[in-house]
Amino acid sequence: MGIHAAKEAARAINSVLVEKEYANVIFAAAPSQNEMLEALLREDVDFTRVNAFHMDEYVGLDKNAPQRFGNFLSEHIFSKVPFRSVNYIDP
Repeated sequence: MGIHAAKEAARAINSVLVEKEYANVIFAAAPSQNEMLEALLREDVDFTRVNAFHMDEYVGLDKNAPQRFGNFLSEHIFSKVPFRSVNYIDP
């Protein structure tokens, strides 16, 4: 399912990029996303035209806590490709 979801996400992102200068994409952070995020990195997407956002965040955790969703996404995708921008929630 993760591989199929990544292909569909890439198709949707690329369809926006045909019409617009950049795409805004919100990413979910959870181990259930691991396969999809890994597969998305292998898809033909111009991430330099993608503004990345994450969906939600814990309140009260240290900014370096591995449990923070932003840190999870940084490790699994945000640090692996050159996004146009990465927008973190600051709780």
